[in-house]
Amino acid sequence: MEDVHDRPDFHILALSGGGYRGLYTATILRELEKSCERPLARHFDLICGTSAGGLLALGLAAEISTADLEAMFVSEGKRIFGGSGWLRRHLGKWFMAKHSPDGLRAVLSERLGNKTIGDLQHRVLIPTVNYSTGKGQFFKTPHMPAFESDTRRSLVDVGLATAAAPTYFPLHRIDGYGTFADGGLVGNSPGLFGLHEARHFLGFDTRVRVRVLAIGTMTVGATMRGSSTLNRGVYQWGAKVFDLVISAQEGAVDFMLQQVLGPDYLRVDDQATPDQSRDISSLDVVTQGATTVLRERGAQAARRMLGDPRYAVFKSHIAAKPTFYHGPRKNAEVTTCRT
Repeated sequence: MEDVHDRPDFHILALSGGGYRGLYTATILRELEKSCERPLARHFDLICGTSAGGLLALGLAAEISTADLEAMFVSEGKRIFGGSGWLRRHLGKWFMAKHSPDGLRAVLSERLGNKTIGDLQHRVLIPTVNYSTGKGQFFKTPHMPAFESDTRRSLVDVGLATAAAPTYFPLHRIDGYGTFADGGLVGNSPGLFGLHEARHFLGFDTRVRVRVLAIGTMTVGATMRGSSTLNRGVYQWGAKVFDLVISAQEGAVDFMLQQVLGPDYLRVDDQATPDQSRDISSLDVVTQGATTVLRERGAQAARRMLGDPRYAVFKSHIAAKPTFYHGPRKNAEVTTCRT
């Protein structure tokens, strides 16, 4: 474990999932990085990301420019949420996943190449659900001696695993390791996992001030109309079950982090207006209207952040070089106790 006296502050960046609405997050990150004039990841000691936020977290930790990450949504959104043949277009989400994973895999491969978690320069935590075990699983950099197996996992596999949203994309299998579903099923807003990582695994006690900056995806909020039927089957629920799960989680995690961290927790998100909700109501809507709303609201959110004194402490913080115990960036030896 690292000496708590060496790290008076520990800063966590937590990026929520939200499909194409991740463009809102990416736009904010681009504006923040532009203001910092250095890779944004260097200002954070741990980067957590789920689903679309997980793709952004991996890109940040690999020090891919945030302008390129934003372009991944703007230029490649239709490739990611496309590739649907006649069968998928007509039967998708009822009998099979609505979208083929081929577009997302190709986009990730072009940007992340053959990099593995062990190649990353900054600590990450990426939630998924391992459907082979029925439990949440978290891909992590080797920042603890026991965190060895994830080191060899390709970033493309990790990205496909955390973004395998039920009804939207197929499950993702990593041979010999498990079959994975979207991390939003266990933690769409991963800031609470980041806090647990800092306190429990990295061992930073209350003498170390942990701060969390969480960025949402213009969560629309999954609600029902007063005239909606109460007696619902699979057909009526459809993808709305997943939307409700991630919406409810966002609110619960936000409340808990406010209670635990108080002023050391800053969440940035926006509610869409009724008109804007029509453009971004679904996770996989890729239209000019959705792109305009997400980029404009993201730019305005970033502007608010840059003028907020609560953000200034995140901007001024420079993360210490992380300790890695395995992989190509190994800089510490695993010690064993002898009796």
